[in-house]
Amino acid sequence: MNPRHHPYVLIVDDQPRNLDALEAMLTPLGCTSVRAESADAALLCLLRQDFAAIVLDIRMPGMDGFELAKLIKQRRRSMHTPILFLTAHLSDEKDALQGYGAGAVDFLNKPINPDILRSKVAVFIDLFTKTRALADANEALQREVTERERAQEALEIANQELERRVQERTAALSRAHQGVRENEERLRMAMSIAQMAAWEWHLASGEMRWSMDPEILFGFPPGAFGRERRMFRALHPDDRQHVDNAVSAAIEGRNVYEAEYRVVRPDGDIVWVTERGLVVPDETGTPTRMVGVSRDVTSARVAAQERERLLKDARSARDEAERQSRLKDEFLATLSHELRTPMNAILGWLSILDSGKPIRDIYSVLGVVRRNAQVQATLIDDLLDMNRLVSGTMRVEVREVELAALMQATLQALQPAADSKGVQLLASVDSAATPILADPQRLQQVLSNLVNNAIKFTQAGGRVEIRIQRVGGNVQFTVQDNGQGIAPDFLPHVFERFRQQDSTTTRSTFGLGLGLSIAKNLVELHGGTITAASDGIGCGSTFVVKLPAAVTATVAAGGGSSEVA
Repeated sequence: MNPRHHPYVLIVDDQPRNLDALEAMLTPLGCTSVRAESADAALLCLLRQDFAAIVLDIRMPGMDGFELAKLIKQRRRSMHTPILFLTAHLSDEKDALQGYGAGAVDFLNKPINPDILRSKVAVFIDLFTKTRALADANEALQREVTERERAQEALEIANQELERRVQERTAALSRAHQGVRENEERLRMAMSIAQMAAWEWHLASGEMRWSMDPEILFGFPPGAFGRERRMFRALHPDDRQHVDNAVSAAIEGRNVYEAEYRVVRPDGDIVWVTERGLVVPDETGTPTRMVGVSRDVTSARVAAQERERLLKDARSARDEAERQSRLKDEFLATLSHELRTPMNAILGWLSILDSGKPIRDIYSVLGVVRRNAQVQATLIDDLLDMNRLVSGTMRVEVREVELAALMQATLQALQPAADSKGVQLLASVDSAATPILADPQRLQQVLSNLVNNAIKFTQAGGRVEIRIQRVGGNVQFTVQDNGQGIAPDFLPHVFERFRQQDSTTTRSTFGLGLGLSIAKNLVELHGGTITAASDGIGCGSTFVVKLPAAVTATVAAGGGSSEVA
């Protein structure tokens, strides 16, 4: 074993016989026990070396174990060293809390069971050994990275030299193959003539002779190209100047003629044509003819456009898939965090209750457990509601809803949350807002989600206004706050499932990002709309729900229900 990895355990007790006993118990673990009979001696030991664990007696003269543990945890080098307290006098929960507050990881009561002590210390020795090994591995990896960087630099220099040689060789090959390229160009022309329509154009008369009927090749009716059989008759107006310039340049420069243009059929269809030709002079050097080939490239153009469209669609689909995968990962992280937080509180208090230790205020403890259980129930209800909405199995119990009673029930449920944050709730119900046909439970869920969301993102001293009023043929619910606001780039996504403006697990607010999505789906199930508006971060936000107004006389005496599919 690397000497640096050898574990040392600091045992602290003011009684030498106790130290003898502890040292004997730890000997089978293969560690070295370092003895200290006082707090000062223990601190000196900690200055000299690191320890895998510290076994510390609480009751010592002078500085007791609690004070020594606090000093150990204040020192950066030893703040993560696990401490096991030994005591024969631990009698109440207060001492336990004091010990854990001082940094203890566990307590052992005297007389000590050797097997229990060894099992606990063995865990910390294993952790210490693996931590040191990991540090060594990281150092070795860093050395390897440095060596690879040096090798990379050498490789780059070699690549640069190789690139220079390749460029020199390429230039030489280019000069050597100039004649070969000229022969390849003539061969390519011959192959094109064999597969496409070849033509000969007499410049003086304007007449063209073709290897096959151009009107048939390009899908024009007979006589469309006139007696001269020139496609220029059907040339697209926007391409005429471009083609004339290409012809003039070829004739004047005695070089290759190349052009791509559009011809228009009588029915308005566009045909893309590419042409390539050569000017042929007479014995005096005067250009008299031009020979070449014409090819219909419409299908290639359409295919290129289709490929571009498919590529764009594929990119959009890939981006959407990546976004959905990212949202799924963020949601799973949020879900595990939100479920674990209340569960930790419940399990913690249940563990204390199960231990049989006396608790001063049992009702307060039960209240904590109940509140955290309700938080978990709310999370699960939101998940179940979203599943019903997505699968189309959400039931809506439709009956007449009194809007004033709906407002009062919402305020009664959320007033404690607003008071705890110091947020003022202001509510008003327009007398002209008559009862509507809706599911009262789901409608209250919508309003509660919006108001609770406003309270959650409004700072102390802020206010949330809730207004219900009749606007035309609709009843309008407005929830407006002067709180955190919504960033412009997040506003279009505010109603999406699992989307949160701050999706980190360290955020100050609670929830899965389902409340607004559930509210939107429930509003749409009622035939309404919901919108969100905000001028940006720090400018508050406004949510507006519009539902069709109902005529009271049309409401059935017993209400009704439906299952939304």
